[in-house]
Amino acid sequence: MTAETGMRFSGLEATFDPATIGYLTGVGVTDGWACWEIGAGGGSIASWLAKQVGPTGSVLATDIDPRFIPASELAHLEVVRHDVTADAIPEARYHLIHARLVLSHLPQRGDVMVRLVQALRPGGWLVVEDFSGAFQRGTEPVGPAEARFRKVHAALGEFLARSNDDESDFASSLPHLLASLGLIDVGGEARVVFGRGGSAGARVMVAGLRQAGDRMIAAGLVDRPALDEAIAYLDTPSSVVSMPTMVSAWGRQAG
Repeated sequence: MTAETGMRFSGLEATFDPATIGYLTGVGVTDGWACWEIGAGGGSIASWLAKQVGPTGSVLATDIDPRFIPASELAHLEVVRHDVTADAIPEARYHLIHARLVLSHLPQRGDVMVRLVQALRPGGWLVVEDFSGAFQRGTEPVGPAEARFRKVHAALGEFLARSNDDESDFASSLPHLLASLGLIDVGGEARVVFGRGGSAGARVMVAGLRQAGDRMIAAGLVDRPALDEAIAYLDTPSSVVSMPTMVSAWGRQAG
């Protein structure tokens, strides 16, 4: 699955990095900050942070599988394998902690978020981004091919929910969760990105279907012809597809 993982990471970076960088700029990332990028994926945001904080700052880029994070010549960018659910998390260290598309996959995310808040310095920011299905609207398909694709995409959502053993929509509650943890200056946005078939966003969805396809078929959620047709639809330039809604939320430790 290495090829699909690389495709997914590059597609996510191209689709969502501009907005993520906007949010991180908004919280004031600057020289000398200590930052932690959780689930760093392909490393693009960690690299951007390292440039912003300069040599007087530090960036820790962690992932359960850090092999997709490229080596950096910057001494203040450190890449470490780390399991946020089990490994040590220092307290009161970071000016910024950022996690994108990580916490929704963790059954222990409630406890993890408590520990992340404790890891913030006074005045430090926690920025969390994740996909949500709560804001999707069932607009009328414009043709039979789109209708069939939507069925397969809905089956993928059901499969992922089963895999996570969780029917809740974590992302839609993110601002409320950050406020309940005592953070101040809480805010958030929800965004839907549309693109043509073959776009970076479509490549993310292709990677997801390829990674989960055999298991979706085994679970009886879809058959092979429908799966293949959905992947072909995502590669068709005349198609227009929408990514799941990305919720981005932030809050600051008092002090």
